[in-house]
Amino acid sequence: MSAKQRFDVVVVGAGPAGACAAAAAAENGVSVLLLEEHAEVGVPLACAEGLSRSTIQGYLEVQPGWVARSLSGSIVRSPRGREFTIEYPNVGWVMDRKVFDPALAERAQQRGAVVKLSCRATGIEDNEISVEENGKTVRYQWKYLIGADGVATHVGSWMDIDTRLGPAQIEICAQYLLSNIMIDADRAYLIFGRKYAPGGYAWIFPKSATSANVGLGLSPVKTKEKPKTLLDHWVMEEFPAAKIEERVFSGVPAKRLKRFSGSNFCLVGDAARFTDPLSGAGIANAIKSGTIAGRNAARVIRGQKHDLENEIKKEILDELDWHYRVRNVYLRLDDEKFEDIFRVAEKIFHGSIITDINTRRLVKQILLYSPHLLKVGFRLLF
Repeated sequence: MSAKQRFDVVVVGAGPAGACAAAAAAENGVSVLLLEEHAEVGVPLACAEGLSRSTIQGYLEVQPGWVARSLSGSIVRSPRGREFTIEYPNVGWVMDRKVFDPALAERAQQRGAVVKLSCRATGIEDNEISVEENGKTVRYQWKYLIGADGVATHVGSWMDIDTRLGPAQIEICAQYLLSNIMIDADRAYLIFGRKYAPGGYAWIFPKSATSANVGLGLSPVKTKEKPKTLLDHWVMEEFPAAKIEERVFSGVPAKRLKRFSGSNFCLVGDAARFTDPLSGAGIANAIKSGTIAGRNAARVIRGQKHDLENEIKKEILDELDWHYRVRNVYLRLDDEKFEDIFRVAEKIFHGSIITDINTRRLVKQILLYSPHLLKVGFRLLF
């Protein structure tokens, strides 16, 4: 086997998690191969494209060209259609993933990683990964393997990690990119209630003054309705003149893995189930987990002490564990209780300029304002 077919680190999947892992490992002086099964990075897209500024602070400097729209807050809608606005200046962005993802892959390449497109990983034997490349099977040796191959990860199963998702461990999503609509283009819309998304929520993430990602995610344990059916009804009702530019159907994991790493490998991003189980947000934790994995993989290669698991726990898992607990309560709420929570949240946010949303503090405030909800939230708090 030639030298060019040996790499210190092989990363499978060139989304934000894989690209950040490859960049971090390469800039720490090890040889890196980044594999992407599709012909283009960022295509096909399965994401609402929202990214909060605070969640990636210290990990990535977002460039203006990667952004479709900057956001200054959100509009929250209750099951009965009441709305209030959360004023949160510079909260984040709706990204243009078709620009953002390739830019991250190029960033990895600039740092020294070898990036290969249209290369599908098909299996692992010992420390070799088999890849379908240009109509033939090529094998690459690796010392450390990073699985960034998304919700349907194969690397996880190859490394004997149970990544299977049961009905209670997934949100099923449908989304359209709509044009010819009128919205507040500076704010994301968050919409709750059984009519829209049982066990989840619906969203409008503006990409311009007349276009937006409009979608919803639901829990299959709360309804037998298909997300596309609910989305079609909502779009027809709220945006009758809209034109559907793109369609996305996907699943968002909501499962805490017992382990996500071993002595010579780890999973990152959606593959590791680092998606937020409450909001469904995944880009920030993909960036963070990939960066952490890449720099720790380089330490492993150099025979240095690494701190992968502790860094992931501190930066990602502590918050996710809390959000799992909140989600378990969330799934038990009916629309009447949502209305109660909505009224309390409106009091909390009304007339305020927000610079941070602490979910632990917010949940406690809601429960204290609404004593009859304490029975639902008692285990959550105590």
